[in-house]
Amino acid sequence: MMARSRPNPFYFVLGLVGILFTITASSYCLFVLRGVRPALQAEGPHPLEQLMDRHGTALLAGQLAVLAIATIGAVAVDHFEGERIRRERSAADEVLAKKKQADGDAGP
Repeated sequence: MMARSRPNPFYFVLGLVGILFTITASSYCLFVLRGVRPALQAEGPHPLEQLMDRHGTALLAGQLAVLAIATIGAVAVDHFEGERIRRERSAADEVLAKKKQADGDAGP
């Protein structure tokens, strides 16, 4: 029986950072929109807006870097896992072929 493939841990990282990146990018766009149209600003700046003003670009760049590294990691893990499964199948096929050949040689 073939072993099941293991879950790729990079998929969890990609999902989590992808969600965070979406929230950060949306917040950053809202910050830029409010900067372009100050008439939309009813009261003082929101704390999230202040955070985006100070660290928005660095947050986006850092999240993009993590997404890039996690993507490369996910592809690498999938590649090596696929190679492992291919080797296992090949070994199992060789065993079956030898068994078939031995059964054929020992015929009636």
